[in-house]
Amino acid sequence: MIREFRIGITLGDCAGIGPEIVDRALKSNRLARRAEYEIIGKYPDCTPGHPTAETARAAATALEEALTLARRGEFDAIVTGPVYKARMYDVGFRFPGQTEFFAERCGVTNFAMCLTGGKITVALVTAHLPLRKVPRALKQSEIVRVGLLLADFLRARGNNVPRIGVAGLNPHAGESGKLGREEIEIISPAIAAL
Repeated sequence: MIREFRIGITLGDCAGIGPEIVDRALKSNRLARRAEYEIIGKYPDCTPGHPTAETARAAATALEEALTLARRGEFDAIVTGPVYKARMYDVGFRFPGQTEFFAERCGVTNFAMCLTGGKITVALVTAHLPLRKVPRALKQSEIVRVGLLLADFLRARGNNVPRIGVAGLNPHAGESGKLGREEIEIISPAIAAL
């Protein structure tokens, strides 16, 4: 069988759950057979559950290597395992997350974090913020921007008529303003604009 796509995978922090998740996924027999998968990076021996500066540096180095290989055309996509950001920050990683790392390194300003599992894809309007800051960060223009990005992404993956649901911010989507007005003042207008 000819492999149509090459996908690079970083394990994230090897002291975390990344190696186990990647191992199970690769052995699951549920991944696309049209793709070839390759683990990127050299990882130190470590104790699960005990991330160190060394495991964080290995995770950061794997991200840089994945980006370099993708830019050279050696990979069509990159999948990243979870990192322990506190340790990453300790070793000089200056991005809120891996999404922002790839965006800056690639010179992309219109991006969103996206998670896909089965038939569901989620794009985040806010990311890497404490919950208390989300209401102030939530903007109609951002909901529209991310919604349009998500629609384009889904169409690029072959879904010509994407259906997008937009989550509310407050419990029960604000209960008509009784539990918060963000749904009325920000989210509903964004849905109408989309």
